[in-house]
Amino acid sequence: MENFKILIADSSSVYRQMITQGVKEVSEKTSVVCVTDSDEAIKLIKRNDYGVIVIDAEIPGSGLYGLLNVIRSELPKALVLVTARPSSANEKIFAEAVSAGATACMVKPIYETYSDNLDMIKRSISDISKILRDPRGKNSFGKKLGPSAADAGFRPEIVLVASSTGGPIALETIITKIHGDFPVPILIVQHIPSYITENLAQNLNNKSEIKVKVAQKGETISAGTVYFAPGGTHMKLDSKNRIFLDDSPVRGGIRPSADVLFESVADNFGGTAVLAVVLTGMGSDGKNGLIKLKEKKKCFCLAQSEKTCVVYGMPRAVAEEGLADKIVDLELIPSELGSFDYLKR
Repeated sequence: MENFKILIADSSSVYRQMITQGVKEVSEKTSVVCVTDSDEAIKLIKRNDYGVIVIDAEIPGSGLYGLLNVIRSELPKALVLVTARPSSANEKIFAEAVSAGATACMVKPIYETYSDNLDMIKRSISDISKILRDPRGKNSFGKKLGPSAADAGFRPEIVLVASSTGGPIALETIITKIHGDFPVPILIVQHIPSYITENLAQNLNNKSEIKVKVAQKGETISAGTVYFAPGGTHMKLDSKNRIFLDDSPVRGGIRPSADVLFESVADNFGGTAVLAVVLTGMGSDGKNGLIKLKEKKKCFCLAQSEKTCVVYGMPRAVAEEGLADKIVDLELIPSELGSFDYLKR
């Protein structure tokens, strides 16, 4: 995590010390600043560019969500780790934190020894370090690759979305601007724990005109509905446009996998035209599935631009492979989706 500044907002001196030590042992050159309340954190965030912010869920002052709102406004690319003491309420806290912009969540370790607790914290910091080390791609891709899909007469019959780190906020930006009578189904794979998927879908459903839900095994997909793959389960489509869920092995360390969804649509979907959207995220999930989609279907791919990604991994992978037909800033993706002449099924 060299060259990154980390802000730790936690009222516990023990955990401030432990997290600071964990950061230094993972990367001794990283700069660490600690504060004890959210109001102090907000002042620093408005004056500094922090790459990582660690927040205790019970941080005093303006509180967790007030702090997350400021981070979204001031440092939208910062990676945010929310921590909380062990509690039966953690699943709800973490789900709401992710919906509000947190990148990851961690239950504070309470092992008997300091060293065991420190090791747990170091593992979480190492996971964030991997995201920060993820190469962001030196190539400068233009805003457009190839002709406009609308000009080419492309008429999608289904929309597929791949999303990972930073995805919940990106999806909110897009889905809340889609009309309720959207003419084709939208299927989304978001890399997220299972206990957060339902909350994320419900939150978006409450904010959106279009219906948003977690996909159910055996249901037939329909226009005007967004279907989320359940966390921890692959989502596929069969030849009758029905959802099929399975717990087959992870792909690339991930389940649900966008590659699995894309490949099943390539093999089974009765239509001929597929619009794929690849959003912010670490790794390359979606790339192999796009290769198959483009071999077997008419497929147009929108990829989120580097400057608007939290992590420019998945969009970079499809762009560098020549699979992205158009590179689009996040805030423009809703209008891009609305520009197509969809073929209703």
